[in-house]
Amino acid sequence: MKAYQQSVLSTLFAVAAMAGASSAWAHATLKSATPAKDAVVTSAPKEISLQFNEKLEAAFSNARLVDSTSKEVTTDKATLDAADPSVMKLAVPALAPGKYKVEYVVVGHDGHRRKGDYAFTVK
Repeated sequence: MKAYQQSVLSTLFAVAAMAGASSAWAHATLKSATPAKDAVVTSAPKEISLQFNEKLEAAFSNARLVDSTSKEVTTDKATLDAADPSVMKLAVPALAPGKYKVEYVVVGHDGHRRKGDYAFTVK
């Protein structure tokens, strides 16, 4: 019986350890954005807001906005929301009608770097 109990306890311990480790393997992932992916907006945004699934490391996270010719149209560095560091904001200058792409690089608490992008259109 003692061997059976040890086997059960070992299995439970292994399952608990893997469950805890799975959250450590998670990477910062974009949950939502304003403007949204593939959105067509009638008025140009003054700010891009990116919501991630975890807090970001400010020193290693940034975003930029480029036009249809891949020319960068933003000059300021993106900032993290002081109240919620899982939200990155990027000030946007006046935009002409056209298609734009948001490109971001983020590092979450696990230290892994993630890159992504999405597009939206200003009518």
